[in-house]
Amino acid sequence: MAHETHHPNLDPPQTGASQMFPHSAIRSILLSSAGLFALAGTARSADTVEIWDVGATDVDFYMGIDGLRDDRSDRAVFGDIMLGYGLTGQVSAYLGTTLEGDGYLSNGATGLYFGLFGTALDTDHFDFDLFLDISGDASGQLQFAPAVELNYDAKPDLASWGAYLRAGSPIYGRSEPETEQHDSAHHFETAFGSYWTATVNSQLLIEYDMVLHPNPAAGERDLEIGGLALGFNYYLGDESGIELINQIHFDLPQSGESFSVGVMVGMIASLPTLTP
Repeated sequence: MAHETHHPNLDPPQTGASQMFPHSAIRSILLSSAGLFALAGTARSADTVEIWDVGATDVDFYMGIDGLRDDRSDRAVFGDIMLGYGLTGQVSAYLGTTLEGDGYLSNGATGLYFGLFGTALDTDHFDFDLFLDISGDASGQLQFAPAVELNYDAKPDLASWGAYLRAGSPIYGRSEPETEQHDSAHHFETAFGSYWTATVNSQLLIEYDMVLHPNPAAGERDLEIGGLALGFNYYLGDESGIELINQIHFDLPQSGESFSVGVMVGMIASLPTLTP
């Protein structure tokens, strides 16, 4: 099924709240390897979420490979680009696409995603964010993924360390090839992560994810224990406006699965805020 492809990324769109990491906005969501945007294969990093400044245009680019310990035909090679824009002081929007193939760079597929996210509560130490992501792929499947995130910052502007909890319930279509029956399904997914701002320009991140299927399809488990992602982000400075993203993800085996590893690299860049 299309929504089983996962590319966690520890660092999504941000609101410019942080002077050290002004670009991380949907700070995460590739979130987890279970990812809120798994249907389209959205690549995001493990990180918290901050909206963009009004008029600020954000460009995210990622590439990576999943299943490094698997057979080459079972690996997934992917690339992802996303454009984001700050609509208001509380709401941002984004549009992106993902290309993916196997380890031989064949069986290529593409996905499209877009969405809105906003901040319902914004304080120096606690933030509460809302998300709605819509995605689809060439197979004709669609997914609507509402989600929430609660995060704690020990110091304002990500100056020290913090933790976040993200939860969502994607709703998507599915079909049974044997019976040609179609229906809608959903699952619950959650991710818990933490960040540490090691220096003015560098940040370390860790994130764990899991998925619960209330009505699993054939071959799906009731509970997917997910995996653990480790990330290192480095901000090159205000002159370039670029943040480098590096991440490794360990898929925790269950029920006879083999241990699997994925890596992802990328960059986040912001164009200057547009003012009248």
